[in-house]
Amino acid sequence: MPSNNRRGRSKKEQPSGDLCLKDIDDVENWKELIDTICAYLKLPDLTTRAGVKKFHANFDAIYAQITGLLTKYDGNIKVKGAVVGIFAKLSADALLRDKLFEKGALATIIPLIQIDETRHLALRALSTFTHHGGLRIRYEIAKFTHDFIKLIRDFPDDETTIELSIGTIAHSLMAVTEGEGGPRNPQVFSTIDMVNVLNTLMEAVKRPYQQPISIIQHTIELLSVVSMHASKAFKACPSAINFLAAGLRSKDWATRCICYRGLDNIFYMEAEQDKIQPDPLRFSIAVSSPVPNHLSRLMENYGIDDCELSLTKTSTISSTMAMMTYQMDHDLYALGLKQAALITQTEFSISDGMGFSMPSETSGDEPILRAGGRWSDSLPLSAKAIRAKGKPGEADFADILDIKYFLGRWRQKEAVEIARKGLERNPEQAYFYYAQSMSGNPVQALRAAKKGLKCKELTSFIRYQLLQRAINCSAVLGVQMFQNMPQPDDQDWVEGITLLTSAFEDAKEFLDCAPPDNRYRKNVGYWYIILRILTDPDISPELNELKDDLKSLAIAFEFSEFIGLTPAKTNLRVTQETLVKHYPLGVREFGHVYSKFDKIKEVPSSYSSDAKKTRDDLATWLEDMRLEDGTMEQHLGCGTVEAVTQWRPLKYVNEQELTLLYRCSWCRNPSAALRKCAQCSKARYCDAACQKAHWKFHKKDCKGA
Repeated sequence: MPSNNRRGRSKKEQPSGDLCLKDIDDVENWKELIDTICAYLKLPDLTTRAGVKKFHANFDAIYAQITGLLTKYDGNIKVKGAVVGIFAKLSADALLRDKLFEKGALATIIPLIQIDETRHLALRALSTFTHHGGLRIRYEIAKFTHDFIKLIRDFPDDETTIELSIGTIAHSLMAVTEGEGGPRNPQVFSTIDMVNVLNTLMEAVKRPYQQPISIIQHTIELLSVVSMHASKAFKACPSAINFLAAGLRSKDWATRCICYRGLDNIFYMEAEQDKIQPDPLRFSIAVSSPVPNHLSRLMENYGIDDCELSLTKTSTISSTMAMMTYQMDHDLYALGLKQAALITQTEFSISDGMGFSMPSETSGDEPILRAGGRWSDSLPLSAKAIRAKGKPGEADFADILDIKYFLGRWRQKEAVEIARKGLERNPEQAYFYYAQSMSGNPVQALRAAKKGLKCKELTSFIRYQLLQRAINCSAVLGVQMFQNMPQPDDQDWVEGITLLTSAFEDAKEFLDCAPPDNRYRKNVGYWYIILRILTDPDISPELNELKDDLKSLAIAFEFSEFIGLTPAKTNLRVTQETLVKHYPLGVREFGHVYSKFDKIKEVPSSYSSDAKKTRDDLATWLEDMRLEDGTMEQHLGCGTVEAVTQWRPLKYVNEQELTLLYRCSWCRNPSAALRKCAQCSKARYCDAACQKAHWKFHKKDCKGA
């Protein structure tokens, strides 16, 4: 039993005599001094699994020994420093770290950051605590953020102090801040002057360090996380926005995506919801009014009959005539066939007027009608009438009517379920895929959009709806893939590149082919500009390549205003505008920072070797840690150079070749969950339906054919 071990410790095992303070004072190397203290206290070996187990079994007794030494030699800074080094070593073990925290070890560590001789040692301990620590420990250390900020300002030429301080700030402050509705710990967050933090970090990150990679990496990660709940501070420190914008010039995919997320988060809490339904009166007037000359010329060049305004006007007239006819003949079946044909042509296919006479009950063969319903109320009734006829080939029409009804009332789940059943009957009905693309699950929505685009009978309206859904889903998913900083040989890395590349290609196709008055051109335009910068780090610093795209976006705004759909200040829009504004500024201010960052990461192995030569023995000893299970940690994120350089060389994968492995050979859906062709193992498919549809093209290349 641990208690027996403590009581049964022999006198031989107890420290005997006093430490020779002269010998201690003469020791210049912290590692050697810690070894001396450990030997004096007869502590278990901290580098072996057996030694760590002994610390677990006898923690209270060993801690009493250590703190007793602090009491006995109170005022001896080297004894205090050695004890802090022991604490740092133990904190790599989660259970021991928590016990140290409960015992108040931070009170011993924090004062030592103010003393020149122990500053690095104490900061290494705190960096270790925050890297391995849980939320409570990080919250507590975050309370000292301004002490770390002061160190960064007071010692601008001390690279180790800056590196360890920024790492500690990043680990602790991200824990305090991260959260959807608000900071995870608002009490601590409210005490931190984020403007001072941002200004200090922006000054620090520009200095010409020899080993800057950890400093830059931790700053990127911190800014990307705190930006959501520190938006006011970012607006007061535009240099921080410049820093994130310039990050999209890095050669590293993960760095670009994390910086983009930071920009996107700045405006998240204040962004307006997108307006997808125009003002009915203004829209009605616009449809029947002449289009301004410069917009009209664009429509004529495209083909005015194929433009959205023309199709909407035609559908409105046809829908109104169909309803007038129904008021006379009360034939829901005939009405339903007309409505189903219109629904696949344009978004506003069913005029939602008032005065529809709804069957309320039946008497004999004739329904008794009541007036006052909305015209869209006819959709489920018309669907029911079509099903009642039971004619072959008309089941799709009934489902289309029900789907339109549910989508119009924001009941996506019902619409998606009807579409799912409809596809079991007819996998070539593009409207069913369109309904499924409205799913709240972006993976399912993207898959549906991509499969729908391969349907043989595809109206222009459905095609562009599926494209814009695919763009949004794949772009969002692609950015998300990089948030956990995967390594280049990880699945998320290649899949993220594939998703973003797919989104960019689809956005280009949409803008090249869609009518100039398509109401989604502005949303796709936002994404196209963002993705152009995000996927091309070699774009010109002044974004000259985007001049025509920005003009095109301005035209989309004019069309939107014309139909009564004033463009909202959505998060996507404001992020795109911020990126365009701050990217040139950021490249001028921080271009050299990311340039050096990229050069170091291109040769991580040699850089790590050089870094090891410059690191002191204490840093090496602290990083050589055992975890709870006794295994060695391969890379320690304690603000050290290796912690950031070992995991992501930039030129690791052939992106073009590997991304092909993550796209369905038929519908081009970017996904990691694809099935290989059993015969050749080269073609990949979403499911059996995609494989079957592709067979007539693939069989000539398949070795099993």
